[in-house]
Amino acid sequence: MSETARVSVIIPVWNLWKMTAACLQSLAGHTPAGLVEVLAVDNGSDDATLTELEPLGRALWGGAFRRVRLPENLGFAKACNAGARVATADLLFFLNNDTTLTPGWLDPLIRLFDDPALGAAGPLLLYPDGTVQHCGIYLTPFLRVGHLYEHFPGAHPVPRKARPLQAITGAAMMLRRTVFQDCGGFCEEYLNGFEDLDLCCSLRHKGLKVAVAGQSVVYHHASQTPGRFENDTRNGGLLLRRWGQSLRPDLHYLAALDKYRMCIGPSLSCWTALSESREQALNAACAGREFDEAACRALLEQEPLWLGGRLLLMQRLEEQGQRPAALAAGMAALRFFPQVAIQSRVLRLARKEGWHDALPSLIRNVQTELEDNADRYRPRVLEARRRAYAGGDMALAGLLNAWLARYGAGKAQGL
Repeated sequence: MSETARVSVIIPVWNLWKMTAACLQSLAGHTPAGLVEVLAVDNGSDDATLTELEPLGRALWGGAFRRVRLPENLGFAKACNAGARVATADLLFFLNNDTTLTPGWLDPLIRLFDDPALGAAGPLLLYPDGTVQHCGIYLTPFLRVGHLYEHFPGAHPVPRKARPLQAITGAAMMLRRTVFQDCGGFCEEYLNGFEDLDLCCSLRHKGLKVAVAGQSVVYHHASQTPGRFENDTRNGGLLLRRWGQSLRPDLHYLAALDKYRMCIGPSLSCWTALSESREQALNAACAGREFDEAACRALLEQEPLWLGGRLLLMQRLEEQGQRPAALAAGMAALRFFPQVAIQSRVLRLARKEGWHDALPSLIRNVQTELEDNADRYRPRVLEARRRAYAGGDMALAGLLNAWLARYGAGKAQGL
């Protein structure tokens, strides 16, 4: 595909004018002139978007900008589809308005489409603090979805690698216009969520791949629209009804590709961790040495999944009387390791700082993990194990057998 191919950038907006304006200005500032047309689909905004959107768009792109006004907020899928219907470029780029583009974001995405088997591609999305928000979507053995390597340092090499994915986010997604049309666009049965997963399932059903261009970087302020997650339960059920037979657990597989491992907690939370040998080697290297906070933090930048380092940092900061810093280190650890041992330590520190009442969800999580819930969770583990065996995934079956041996062996024998 020619590097001068034009792209139709489709941005659904609903209020939040200042955020939309910043997105448009970053897009104009970091996109070569003449390569894009910009279609801002206004989902019935009633703030300054109503009067300011078109003047700013025209000032930035002239006739290459178009405002598509919808009479009311019809949601993400219908807004994107409305924009796609009037798009003229060969490539469509769906972009959330809570994003900030960076220099060089476009070329790495376009180059991926030299592969005719590619269905959709997206950039590496970073949070405003520079950590990873999205480099691909994973599924746990219990078909929960998550963002792979979320909160890794943005400059870390692992999130920038190419890898086989089942799905990517619709917050920043590029497709050929013909392919998008062949898939029927975004399914409009969803209510602001899971439309991207559904579309990726449709692409893979047609034998097409999805990918992330690790050298294309976009900052994502993430879920700024009010009510963003209100329909997740409904939407998740719809996805399973439509595509449940084609979805497969892949977190364990993706982790193994990067020499990590997947862990399963007593209440079926899943996370990635270092290999046991790597964890032990790092812990042994620090044993008996004088604590060096800067060195510890630097090593955690290189090995974000070093559990021993995160616990050591939290412990030493507390011993030094730096309780707020220790609490911040604990909260950072919880982003990677939703383990009761860390949760309990964080809650203990929070009590000392008077923050205990601000963490009700964490309190509930600790109570849940401390309860004997083997009877509650064992059927889901057994069903996941059955699917693993049926699919020939012996690695996953082994992980699930390990969970049964550790948490539910008493009643699971013979099953």
